Amino acid sequence: MIGKIVLLLSINGGLALGWRLGSAGGLMGSYLAAVVGAAIGLVMGRRWQRWLGGED
Repeated sequence: MIGKIVLLLSINGGLALGWRLGSAGGLMGSYLAAVVGAAIGLVMGRRWQRWLGGED
């Protein structure tokens, strides 16, 4: 269960950070940066999940 929470938080964190960083580029810039941020959050969340010994 903790692994799913870790993934949820890391994806949402990456999404929010990407949206904020891309806001200078307008709506499409925000969207594209949010997608990249969510992907990075997913990768980092999976690594953190494995480090915590969570499920795969």
